Amino acid sequence: MAKEKFNNYLRKATFKRDLEAGNILADSISFIKDIRAIYTHGEYYGSGCITSVNSGTGEITAELIPNVFHVFGEVSALNISFGEGLPNMMNEYMFQFTSGVNPTVLTLPEGVKWIGSSVVRANRTYQVSILNNIAVMGGA
Repeated sequence: MAKEKFNNYLRKATFKRDLEAGNILADSISFIKDIRAIYTHGEYYGSGCITSVNSGTGEITAELIPNVFHVFGEVSALNISFGEGLPNMMNEYMFQFTSGVNPTVLTLPEGVKWIGSSVVRANRTYQVSILNNIAVMGGA
């Protein structure tokens, strides 16, 4: 149901114009809530806020959902790809992982550029944020 409503809204050129002009109509608020109600990867994101989802441990290959904070446990290798974002919206890809005794091998899609270091060290937990193919990473 939510996915059908979402597709109907995308077809309305006036919605895009109104949203960009800052005219938040009742339909706009409903649209934003419906986006969050779409089922993705078997999880329900219905809060309207950035949602956190636990995404596993070990050697992982994952497609990240935009605007969802993915939390991985201790991973030896993390191969990331990006799920399709929403048109004309900022789509941020965020995740956290823990590097064990051996540093995690992190692989991101081609074209991602780094602000600062992209070196992963052993025995640290990292958070990564990627917006417009620019990544920033911090670890502690």
